[in-house]
Amino acid sequence: MAVKIECTIEKLKEIVDKKSPGHLTGEPYKVYTELVTSGAADKKTAGAILYFLVSGLVAQIREENSFEDISRKIQKGCSFNKKMADELTTIFLSLYSLENREEWESMELQGLEQFKSQEFTCEWEGFATWDAGPVSIDCNYEATIILMPIEPLVVDDDLARKLKKNPFMTADEIGSHYGKHLGEYLDSNFNWHCTCEEYYEPIVEDFEIDYYVKEWSEKNGFEVISCEGSGDDSGYIPSGVRRYMR
Repeated sequence: MAVKIECTIEKLKEIVDKKSPGHLTGEPYKVYTELVTSGAADKKTAGAILYFLVSGLVAQIREENSFEDISRKIQKGCSFNKKMADELTTIFLSLYSLENREEWESMELQGLEQFKSQEFTCEWEGFATWDAGPVSIDCNYEATIILMPIEPLVVDDDLARKLKKNPFMTADEIGSHYGKHLGEYLDSNFNWHCTCEEYYEPIVEDFEIDYYVKEWSEKNGFEVISCEGSGDDSGYIPSGVRRYMR
């Protein structure tokens, strides 16, 4: 097998290992770009792969074992000459080998299972401004939150869509998803805490972060291991001064 073809196969497998087999047909132009920018394939070969991925032939090819039958289908379906069709056949027969397919099958939702089995740490920084017109106060809060997933872990619609698109999501990527949602929940409640009283300045230290973290955790299938944080404010900032701060 030519060295260049081997490089192309290795890069395609690297892409699939990270994004799942569905990424090839779901994001074919991104695959093309990665092949070209990495130097794993020249533009001609990468372009042929792009055309093949959007042709609808991939599913058929994965069910075939005959080199000649696959090559003929590619020639007919993509209007490629025999040389290019043979090159693509070599690439995709190797990529979709039984060994690779079994490996990918074992990797599905592996990241989710790993995430469920370990503690999850979220670093949160909250910010809000209480504005009383002539003066205002900037409010800040920082917290380190450690949670443990428990059954049943709530897989929201957004995460379900991500996992459907890429069942190879890592535990870290899933952690980032939950961290973002927890952060948004705390942002909303911290902003309300700091701005709900129009004529009384907020007491940042009174933000009940333990309560809100526990509430979010119960709704999403987590146990709170620890929640440590502190807040402060800037003191009064005259509106004229704030204009110069921007």
